[in-house]
Amino acid sequence: MADNRQLLWFRRVTWLGIVANILVSLISIAATSDVLVILDLPPADPLIWPRFGAFLLILLSFFYIPAAIDPVRFRFSAWLAIICRFGGVAFFAIAGGGYIVFGLFDFAFGLPELILLTIGLRRLAQGPNAGPTIAPRYRRWLTLLCIVLVLGAGGAWITYDHLFRAEFPAYADDEENFKYGSIGNDEATGLPFLVWRALPSVFADLLPHPTGYASLGMVWEPGREHEGVPVGFSKVRIGFDRISINCALCHTPIARISADAPPRVYPGGASNTIDIFAYQKFLSDCARDPRFTPDILLPAMNRIQKLSLLDRLFYRYAIIPATRKGLLEQAERFSWTVSRPPWGPGRIDPFNPVKFGMLHLEDDGTIGNSVMQALWGVGARKPGTPFHWDGLNTSFHEVVVSSALGDGMTRAGFERIDLARIERYLLASTAPPSPFKPDLDLVQRGQTIFAANCSACHAPDGAQTLKVIALAEVGTDRHRDDMWTARARDTYNGYREGYNWGFHSFQKVEGYLSEPLSALWLRGPFLHNGSVPTVADLLRPPAERPATFLIGSIVVDPVHIGFVSGPCTPGATLSGTCFDTSLPGNSNAGHSYGTGLPQEDKKALLAYLLTL
Repeated sequence: MADNRQLLWFRRVTWLGIVANILVSLISIAATSDVLVILDLPPADPLIWPRFGAFLLILLSFFYIPAAIDPVRFRFSAWLAIICRFGGVAFFAIAGGGYIVFGLFDFAFGLPELILLTIGLRRLAQGPNAGPTIAPRYRRWLTLLCIVLVLGAGGAWITYDHLFRAEFPAYADDEENFKYGSIGNDEATGLPFLVWRALPSVFADLLPHPTGYASLGMVWEPGREHEGVPVGFSKVRIGFDRISINCALCHTPIARISADAPPRVYPGGASNTIDIFAYQKFLSDCARDPRFTPDILLPAMNRIQKLSLLDRLFYRYAIIPATRKGLLEQAERFSWTVSRPPWGPGRIDPFNPVKFGMLHLEDDGTIGNSVMQALWGVGARKPGTPFHWDGLNTSFHEVVVSSALGDGMTRAGFERIDLARIERYLLASTAPPSPFKPDLDLVQRGQTIFAANCSACHAPDGAQTLKVIALAEVGTDRHRDDMWTARARDTYNGYREGYNWGFHSFQKVEGYLSEPLSALWLRGPFLHNGSVPTVADLLRPPAERPATFLIGSIVVDPVHIGFVSGPCTPGATLSGTCFDTSLPGNSNAGHSYGTGLPQEDKKALLAYLLTL
């Protein structure tokens, strides 16, 4: 065997495979969680099972040692090593996902071992003076087969690397994770990051203003503009960089405490600028536009980041066409919004998309438009307290999971990310203190007025605080309440789609939730549908409240409490979006509490409310 080069190299490859097996196994045992994350594999609980699998691989490797010593004497061991390698290829190919890496690992050793052992044993059988081991007419086909297998393996790896390999950034800080971390929707609804960044330049004429995504209310923190990722979006790599929305998109307001003060974001509150309706419309309009082609998009993308030839090929023939197809399908799923009033900045219809899309209920014509809600202080609420404007769920855990599902989270995404971390962050979040210091005497007088007129529903310990107040009592627009039906409740509690989410706390009650008023200065506009611009306007009789006004401002109005607004005049859309209370779902009626107070009492009450 000493002069049999093929068997000599078989031994070398086998030894190399044994060493590689042991190294990979030891790393997998010592850093199991890191290996699972790197390979985008489902988290294991307990970790004993993946560690046990790595330990078995070490034991299996010992059976290869006789073949590495003498493949002629221990011929059974030699063939066993090859059979195990190709068995691994088949097994991991069937498992799919990140497991394909292990299949490619086995293939990289199994193929040369098969070729070397086959040729070496045949040459050995023919004796030392044998001619060519393989007949010339077969040698060409074997060479071609080897080339095809090698190219196939290389192509499989390149495809996996450019379309499927997952890398998720880790955020040590819980607040950073909330603002920029994934909620498991990246594969289902994530857009190619470079395509997404190129859209505002290619389709600037489809935006409300020539200011890019900022015209849709997106917010970049100071110092992070160069990264291109606004608050409320996650950027991950699954084959290629993808960008997706997360919880912070709807729950992070931005505000200036005065017109010349620097802007600041307040995670956990209610967004006051993001116009999700307009964002969705922009993406749909882009996909329908004939300019959505690789020839037009690729140059814009290349100006943002230089693309290799291989990258350009993947984007041209796979990623861009698939993105356009996905956006057109998304536009079709949201076609029902055309017959409803637009949401506008800081507002959303959060459950009709779930009813019609995820739960597959028919379009019932309902309107669920409402302002986004602040989540500060939810950890202090008693178990069983209702959540959402209409109190449709009594479990905050279910609220977090169902919200992520509504934003596109998949089962695979749920198993990959730590959604419980977001839940813990929100349960620990508290409202920011008011930066305003009104006259102390006026505040104390206002506190007395609040106790007599408002505390029953809005003080932290009020008898009706965090209770659902009947529509007949509160008198506000009923569209949001009508949107959530008993059938939707039952369907959501029974929702599975291949995974038992454990929902059981969805309910149907009549009315709207009365909330504590912490950080009221950051919560405008008011009522569940955002139909009243300021607290001062809310203290006026409904007939005297503004019929139209601008929304989307970030400058706090400390006098009237809310955000600086103004009338809807021609050209006013340059500084905001017009809210029309005459549209269905936008009524500013109801909540007439305190409207009969004397002006001096209202002034004192406003001073106290500004300090909350």
